[in-house]
Amino acid sequence: MSEDFSFDELLNKSFAAFTEAENQVGQCNVLVIGKTGVGKSTLINAVFRDRLAETGVGRPITQGIRQYTKPNCPITVYDTPGLELNAEQIKIVQLNVAKLIDEQRLLHPIEHIHVVWYCINQGTNRIEPVEENWLKDIEIKDVPTILVLTQTTSKKPSEFFKELEHMNLPVSQIIPVLAEPEEIDDDYTIKAHSLDRLVHYTFQLLPEVAKKAFVKEQIASIALKGEMAFKYVTGYVAGSAIIGATPIPFADAPILVTVQTAMIANITAIFGLPFDKGFISAMFSTITGASGVTAVGRNIVTNLLKMIPGAGTLVGGAISGATAATLTLALGLAYIEVLKAYIKAQINGENISLSDLSKMFVELYKDYLESGRKTLKEDQPIPPKNINIE
Repeated sequence: MSEDFSFDELLNKSFAAFTEAENQVGQCNVLVIGKTGVGKSTLINAVFRDRLAETGVGRPITQGIRQYTKPNCPITVYDTPGLELNAEQIKIVQLNVAKLIDEQRLLHPIEHIHVVWYCINQGTNRIEPVEENWLKDIEIKDVPTILVLTQTTSKKPSEFFKELEHMNLPVSQIIPVLAEPEEIDDDYTIKAHSLDRLVHYTFQLLPEVAKKAFVKEQIASIALKGEMAFKYVTGYVAGSAIIGATPIPFADAPILVTVQTAMIANITAIFGLPFDKGFISAMFSTITGASGVTAVGRNIVTNLLKMIPGAGTLVGGAISGATAATLTLALGLAYIEVLKAYIKAQINGENISLSDLSKMFVELYKDYLESGRKTLKEDQPIPPKNINIE
């Protein structure tokens, strides 16, 4: 019989699993190039949850290049001026960029420059020959590059965008974006758009060592966080099925809960949330019915089993691989959906109480079990501000 644990021990296990997950996040390094005023800082701050590009925060590492990062943040942004300088200064900046890429490549892959965002203001309707040549130089360095057309007010492809596409520039994608809403007058504001596209294409270009860090820190696509978290869930589901390949005696149920605890810790890390004892406690308390339970592992499994339609005979009996996998999948999917709703509300300036989150968690878990659904739900628009979700 596996030794069970108390509620406090469960929280300690959760924290240990979360710490391990955080240590395995990796690192992502983005090189951003563009003229002063093109909107690089606005773009960086709109994509990442920590406002990395605050004025005066960047550390100069060489002439023309500033490094933006923060403690415990696995994202580093290198900001490079564009070509508004004179010819001699331009050459120096280009050489320094090439040197930066080469020097970082001599280090561990976690230190490499993983992607370049080359920014041009859509409103200029022009790419200069020297910029075309610089893009070719970057291509030689074998760093994937996205050409970002900043301050693009219309989602409809512009003539400039079409012209750039026909030029066959050495870039992986050309993506027009509007990083923050633009007020036209008192009655009309153009909404920010296409940051999610930039994030998705960037993710596809990144090496494995940088992907988790990028997904964790970006806030432009909650769906991308959900997709990566779901991949982790499927791994834990497979692990649960293996554990139950020979039916688990109910007395050994805590083994399954340990796996599920690690899964929840990894999902939390992927969503870029800190370990919140109150939040995790509320989630588990909802399942156990109380936070003072001593045999928490068996209690959790008992209550999870009770929610399976027609599962009366399962409670207290041996747990098969299929049942273990079903419980773990529904738990993981429900938790992802809760975090998606929580972050969307945060972005919208709203707050969801722990009580409401807990209720949502249980309802989603039951829904996944009853429906047999094995994938995430379709993303819904961020709730409007007039909806009260406390």
